Amino acid sequence: MFDKNRASNEQIEALVEDSIRYVWRHGVSAAATREDNGPLAVSASGVRVTDVHGNEYLDALSGGSAAATLGHGRVDIADAVHAQMTQLHWVSLRTFINEPSIELGRRLAGLTDADLQTSFFVSSGSEAVESATQLAKSFHRVRGNPDKNIFLYRKTGYHGTTLVGASASDNAEFRTWFAPLAPGFVEVDACYPYRRPEHMTEEDYGDACADALEATIRSVGPERIAGILAEAIPAALVLVPPPNYLHRLREICDRYDILWIDDEVFIGVGRTGRWFGFQHFGVTPDIVTSSKGITGGYVPLGAAIATSRVMETIYGDQMGGQAKVSGHTYAAHPTACAAGIAVLDAIEKEDLVGNAERVGEWMIEEFARIYADHPNVGDVRGKGLLIGIELVQDTATRSAFPKELGVGRQVMDRAMKNLFMLRATGDVITLFPALVTTMSDAAEMVAATCRAIDEVLGEL
Repeated sequence: MFDKNRASNEQIEALVEDSIRYVWRHGVSAAATREDNGPLAVSASGVRVTDVHGNEYLDALSGGSAAATLGHGRVDIADAVHAQMTQLHWVSLRTFINEPSIELGRRLAGLTDADLQTSFFVSSGSEAVESATQLAKSFHRVRGNPDKNIFLYRKTGYHGTTLVGASASDNAEFRTWFAPLAPGFVEVDACYPYRRPEHMTEEDYGDACADALEATIRSVGPERIAGILAEAIPAALVLVPPPNYLHRLREICDRYDILWIDDEVFIGVGRTGRWFGFQHFGVTPDIVTSSKGITGGYVPLGAAIATSRVMETIYGDQMGGQAKVSGHTYAAHPTACAAGIAVLDAIEKEDLVGNAERVGEWMIEEFARIYADHPNVGDVRGKGLLIGIELVQDTATRSAFPKELGVGRQVMDRAMKNLFMLRATGDVITLFPALVTTMSDAAEMVAATCRAIDEVLGEL
């Protein structure tokens, strides 16, 4: 390891080249890595990340991908991980059960405030989604319906980067580069309230989206559909649905014996001001997936949490009749589960779910106030510390900027140059800071966001 306090420019450049050669960096080209000289992070604390040059970045992305939900550098989490590693770091779940996974599963079940009960622990969100689809197929097969093996997914949704995740996506790059995709995935329209027809109320729009979903189910044949992958609040574009939409989705799934898989890998465990996003709407999915928030990014872990009905059906007679569900080497990893327990302890002790609700509400209201009459800010939306700002060419018509301008990308790049981390999906600017974000941090984040947006829009 090099000494960051004494590293020369030549040493840093050599590390950047070694990164390109030896570490496959997803989503970033080698040219961009060279141009940005990494950047190479060397330390982090709270909601700030420091690079090798001593630059301190204000982090409104929970580390970049929403995982560092408790902020950086938590000694309490590190201590819990260390204690577990020196006691029982790992044993296979096929051979032994272990106490940390039992405790974490029990805690998560209690936090759902619903019948979601049994956690299928894996190592990432993508694995959790893949496992959820396997659970759904097994559920129907055990009940004598092996032909129920098709999954619906919604436009603009994101469900990870495995073959299942790519197949359940309208992402053009996924559909091109990973072709041929897995069979048995059917696309339905997203519920995108800002883009609803002008004459419609949000409630009417929610009903229209649900009606379209039901029409697709009838067209495909409900006897062929195992489940629908549908985030309670799609995080990439921050699409908060009308309350009636998810109620209708739940009713439709019940009517046609379809499992609702609520993918909360991004928003689960506190981000939206509730433990889980579905709790805002008074509905319960059949399976909810979670990952990033469970361990706050300190150790990789994911979970597909199923209702007792799903679990008991798959378990069969519990005497050897269990349906086939694939397992993973690191399933229910004791060290990862110990990290999860420590994270839940911290969230409860510090009221971080409440903090996410309070701070997030203030940020959303502040953005709405600042941009109330801006000609290029079409919508400000969010729940808790999941915030979206949609930039448009004309607010009157809601027309988008030409794609070739890459306005959202420009804002993201400008913010990074200003030592501030935010994200853009198309021209929707998104922030998802850590649950520990203070009002003071939030005020800095609002100012930094506005600076980047205003600078870019002012140069168009």
